[in-house]
Amino acid sequence: MRICSGFYRWSQHYGWDHLTERIDEVAAGLAQAGFAYFEGLLDPLEGEGDWASRWQSALDRHGVRLAGAYVHALLHDATLQAQSIETILARARQLLPMGAEFINANPQPIGARKTDEMLETQAEGYALLGAALKREGLRLTVHHHLPELAEEGRELRHLLEHTDADDVGLTVDADWMYRGGQDAHAWIRKYASRLDIVELRSSQNGIWDETVGDGEPDCRALTDTLSEVRFDGWLMVELAREEGSPHTMNPVQAHARSLEYVREIFGVRGQVLS
Repeated sequence: MRICSGFYRWSQHYGWDHLTERIDEVAAGLAQAGFAYFEGLLDPLEGEGDWASRWQSALDRHGVRLAGAYVHALLHDATLQAQSIETILARARQLLPMGAEFINANPQPIGARKTDEMLETQAEGYALLGAALKREGLRLTVHHHLPELAEEGRELRHLLEHTDADDVGLTVDADWMYRGGQDAHAWIRKYASRLDIVELRSSQNGIWDETVGDGEPDCRALTDTLSEVRFDGWLMVELAREEGSPHTMNPVQAHARSLEYVREIFGVRGQVLS
């Protein structure tokens, strides 16, 4: 297993629209916290321009590699699907010099229940995108938030059951699973053959904590399940703040504390680039 940092807490700290212009500070913070890998954002945050070279220069300067990138994938609309795939592919190609291995794609939410037809179109789009990314040397993995877990995970299950594991992997966010009333352990066991990423974040009394630690969900219990299925993918520290979250550390301190905890309980030693 390898450990990477997610982008979200850094984007909260520096501002979503300013992450690219502050990427040198992010990369320095990652290195200071002990991270060798980072999940970035696929979409350029400053509009068209040299965002990819700016990210690469900053990460290289601080000895951090881009593990992959996150994107919202608008694939449920047949009239927009082809353009969405083309855009994602074009941007994904720019990540290869940074060492990226995956595209972590969350189905674009629509604020309502997607129809069966939309889900069929979406699965077809993920299959096409996954195959195209594989030809480029990248792995497509399905991310989720709460909407995809509604109705006992209707949308996420449909997507996984109508795509091939060779083309489309799975990210399990243990915290969203917990908040969505889903059993992360059951999902991990059922889809172990395509499990690529496990995202870790902790809550106390239903509020996000500032570090990954003992709390909700039970990270220590996850170690047993991941060992049971012989998981050897990515562990992602995906910190986040919300109203009521404690604020006693800066992002570097919070990520360093989280990395120490994850290394300890999952038995991952070192962060040597490979």
